[in-house]
Amino acid sequence: MNISVRPLLCGVVAAGVMGFVSAPANATLQIITDVGGTIAGCVDQASCDLNPAVGIIQVANTTINGVQINGSIQTSTGTPANPGVDTLNTSSLSIINLTSVTKTVTVAVSDTDFTGPVASFETAGSGVWQNANGSTITLKWFDDPANGQGADDPTDTPGNLIDSFTDTSTAIVDSFSHDGSGAVTDSGPFSMTEEAVFTLTPFGQLVNRGQSEVKIGVVPEPSTWAMMLIGFVGLGYAGFRKARSTRSIA
Repeated sequence: MNISVRPLLCGVVAAGVMGFVSAPANATLQIITDVGGTIAGCVDQASCDLNPAVGIIQVANTTINGVQINGSIQTSTGTPANPGVDTLNTSSLSIINLTSVTKTVTVAVSDTDFTGPVASFETAGSGVWQNANGSTITLKWFDDPANGQGADDPTDTPGNLIDSFTDTSTAIVDSFSHDGSGAVTDSGPFSMTEEAVFTLTPFGQLVNRGQSEVKIGVVPEPSTWAMMLIGFVGLGYAGFRKARSTRSIA
């Protein structure tokens, strides 16, 4: 297979258009895609990123190897650069095969330095097929306690596969959705990577594609809850004694 690479930050593509060169581990939010052998990507805060906010990659509408990609946005929160709930999202408004041959597309999105500790995860993915009978998609979610940077290439998914889902379109208009959950053990900074591999039949469309991964903090053990409750009761009693003593003096 002949693989061509679209350049990133080289001045030969318009600002906001995805491109890519071989990149080091960026320790940041990034996306990379392989469209029928043509590789393109973008890194947060690079010239291809239309949104100046940290933790958001918004790339311009573009056509890569006969596949039109519109409304592509990736977000992450829960890192030192963008605090919040540990969350990684990737989405696109539409991905359209403009050709008369089936196209295979691989998309990987990743970020590092999410805040631990966490003990569980929630995953979700959805999309709508239009005129894409026979098209397929496999969604995967990864967790890496070693905090490795993913999406340096389209199949770069460090860590553990924690969830996966596959769907095949069987109608002119068809949809899919998936929700998952489970346990993880990330005591310190960790990374998350999401991957989508799909085929689009001739002139097929995948619209409203979305994929999310959320990590949830450690829930205290029952004994810890009991100790906390005792502590609250003790504080309440101490406050009551103090108030009572104050009234007696008055």
